[in-house]
Amino acid sequence: MRAAHCSTTSGGLRYGFYAWGYYGPTAIDNAPMVRSTQRLHSNDSGAESVSPIEKPLQARSGWLHGRLVKYESKDAPFGELALTCPEGQHLHYLDWRTNESVFLLKNVQRLTAPNPGVMTGPGTNSYLVGDPDTGYLVIDPGPADDEHLDRLWRAAGGDIRMVVCTHSHPDHSPGAAPLQTLCVAHGKRPPILGLSSAPTARANSEFTPERELVDGERLILQCASHQHTLRVVHTPGHAANHLCLVLEEDGLLFSGDHVLNGSTTVVDPPDGHMTDYLESLDKLLNACEQDRIQFILPAHGYVLGNVWGEPHDARACIAHLKAHRLKREAKIRAVMQQHPEGSMDDWVKHAYDDVPSK
Repeated sequence: MRAAHCSTTSGGLRYGFYAWGYYGPTAIDNAPMVRSTQRLHSNDSGAESVSPIEKPLQARSGWLHGRLVKYESKDAPFGELALTCPEGQHLHYLDWRTNESVFLLKNVQRLTAPNPGVMTGPGTNSYLVGDPDTGYLVIDPGPADDEHLDRLWRAAGGDIRMVVCTHSHPDHSPGAAPLQTLCVAHGKRPPILGLSSAPTARANSEFTPERELVDGERLILQCASHQHTLRVVHTPGHAANHLCLVLEEDGLLFSGDHVLNGSTTVVDPPDGHMTDYLESLDKLLNACEQDRIQFILPAHGYVLGNVWGEPHDARACIAHLKAHRLKREAKIRAVMQQHPEGSMDDWVKHAYDDVPSK
């Protein structure tokens, strides 16, 4: 299913495009922790970080609809297979399910909410970061779906320490309060964290966290032997209160709706702002360089990325997304200049003539 959205405002262009492709996910796997392998090599060169006798895999295979399917680095599921099966094992299932958690790493689980659609793709990805010794942090509890929230609680063994919303859209934050209530009923009260919605937010996207997060702040889960550190990165653009999280020990980026797999996100003024969006992409690109981020875990779709320095790694994904946005913006402006009396339908037809309508 594909759907295009384009419109103008007095302040300039607003547009977005969702093009959900062929998806299907989830699995249980025994992938080694990235932190135990990635940090073995601290060289700046991607080529040097790979053993001479172990070349990066250019194709990986995963299970989809009962069949083992091969994917190249340009294909949507490749990043997920590169993360979960770094040695090329055939362990990961790509069929989207909503009734179980998917271990992307030993300390990162994904649970997809049962809200698939044109605007949500396979559904909203909620993430659990942590382990039984440190407790868990929830990223994007999703819609207020009781069964989904119960699965999150059970996957965490009831030990949820924090709930973070990347932004306040109705497929991301409404589950926060009922999830907290569920935890309270069992003796724990995790704080709801995030950024308050701006006055420009739609009525169904109003949100006030119990505590406001600060750009650069670190959220830490820890025990005597280890910790998981999530750094907050404020990334306005899709929404004024949007944030991403960097899992520093593992070099992972939780991108919310700012970077998606299978679509480009809607940027809808006044709460969305294209200049802010592009500047936030630059901010994420800098974070990738700083933390040697290889993989991006989006709120919709499979994991993106590849081994550091290889085609379609996290940096390349973000750079490609920015180039695509700038190219699309230039095309929209050109169409509007060529057809100044055109209707919205006319502009969409010409500006998105390279995109199938369905």
